[in-house]
Amino acid sequence: MANASREKAVYASSRFELGPGGLMFFVISALILAVAIYSQSPLLFWAFGLMVGALIVSLIFSAMMLRHVTVQRVLPTHGVAGEPMVLRYQLFNPKRLIPAFGVMITENWGKGRNGWRKSSPLVMTPRKLKAHPMGWVVHIGPNQHIQAEAPCWPLRRGYLPLQKIQVSTAFPFGIIRRVREFQQQAEVLVYPRLMRIDRHILFKLSDMDPFGREKIERGGGHEEFFGMREYRPGDSLKIIDWKRSARTGKLVTREMTQPSPPKIMVALDLTGVPASSESFRPDENEKNENAVEQAISVTASLVCDAYFNGYQIGLVVLGVPFTPFPVHHSLPHRTKMLEALAQLDTTHRTEKLQSLPARPTVVIRAGEKENAPADQGEDQTVFNAS
Repeated sequence: MANASREKAVYASSRFELGPGGLMFFVISALILAVAIYSQSPLLFWAFGLMVGALIVSLIFSAMMLRHVTVQRVLPTHGVAGEPMVLRYQLFNPKRLIPAFGVMITENWGKGRNGWRKSSPLVMTPRKLKAHPMGWVVHIGPNQHIQAEAPCWPLRRGYLPLQKIQVSTAFPFGIIRRVREFQQQAEVLVYPRLMRIDRHILFKLSDMDPFGREKIERGGGHEEFFGMREYRPGDSLKIIDWKRSARTGKLVTREMTQPSPPKIMVALDLTGVPASSESFRPDENEKNENAVEQAISVTASLVCDAYFNGYQIGLVVLGVPFTPFPVHHSLPHRTKMLEALAQLDTTHRTEKLQSLPARPTVVIRAGEKENAPADQGEDQTVFNAS
């Protein structure tokens, strides 16, 4: 489970780079110097001197503004594949007189100018991030705390690793960029891609009576009439039967039935799709992996929408090692199921049949397979997610 990271980032390194206009600045400076030497024009020498002065000012200002500036990453509790996620940073400028302007914050992995390597989420196959997370702060005053946000776009479920925070500024002229890196390793758990499930489909999938809810045959609820009993201190005046109380001379209250929320037991069946390591054809591996991810996404979407509509839901995964979840309704229960689906390792398959906590009412298959382990009756609903 990924929690919000509030550990202090450790200063790692510092360097100077060319800013967005640095290359053009040096090209123009070289041309002015060449023409000035050729023509011996004092005005061109003055222009070249001003450009050198701008370069020196840019070096001094960028170095002074980021000096002693600290940063701390605050992670979200989770992300969702295919949806934007915001990384937040707490920046502090401890200097008493010197502010910082035009500060950019981004994530960095490994070494090199771009900070990419084979284990980076931006270059791995398949990629886990669409682009670099990037935030921008206009001004950090002296002795001031400020929060910055860097949106990013996760593409795959699982853990998203984070290594370094890069803080930079090219103020005032954009010629030289001062870069400081802070080491702070962390990871964010990304849930599977979620889709909207039609409420009519949820109604058909649930185990319900024709009136929409099953009733537990005992009192204590607020639904239909169950029986009569003597008044107890604390009972609402609305449920007192005044006519019967007047006839008997004692206060009598009406007792109602307790409702039972609709129940759905979901079985994610991965036995019909071989693991990627079992095939030597890259195109077949990609097809199988996409089918599995699609089935996991449909399962996670069903779990989310069932919870939001008040359903009790359970989960079991067939074909991989998995601890089943019994039928229940609560926010921690839903969160644990989504986390389990996000961390599901589909490369390790097993043929061992698991003991199911309840009969599956919904079977979601990643591939075509007859007589699947989850099949136990004709009253089940089977979806092929591939």
